[in-house]
Amino acid sequence: MSTLKHKGKGPQALTANGLRTGPVVYLSADYTWNTAFENAMLTEDPLVIARMSEAGDRDEEENLIVGPYFIDVDAETHLPARYRERFRAQGPSYDPGKPTYAELLMKDGAQVIGQQREGN
Repeated sequence: MSTLKHKGKGPQALTANGLRTGPVVYLSADYTWNTAFENAMLTEDPLVIARMSEAGDRDEEENLIVGPYFIDVDAETHLPARYRERFRAQGPSYDPGKPTYAELLMKDGAQVIGQQREGN
């Protein structure tokens, strides 16, 4: 049984952390995990949310990700609705000697974790 709870209203995205290297990741439409929020699958459809939940459970069991949960997304801006999630989407604000997530995205593009799957 899923431990994921969908409590929000409006568009939802599924987020977690990559287990091996720890980046913040978002479930994308091909059911891989992506470090770029703009690639996150956003939906209000209860059936799609159920499939997303199943994918999160499966990928956590397969040790690809850890701690998946749903976040609310602003319907107008398509950005995370809560400050905490907007902050997570930008990555650490300061880590001496390491580039920020935003700098890595600009330089190398998004990282993808997992195998591409259709609708779970």
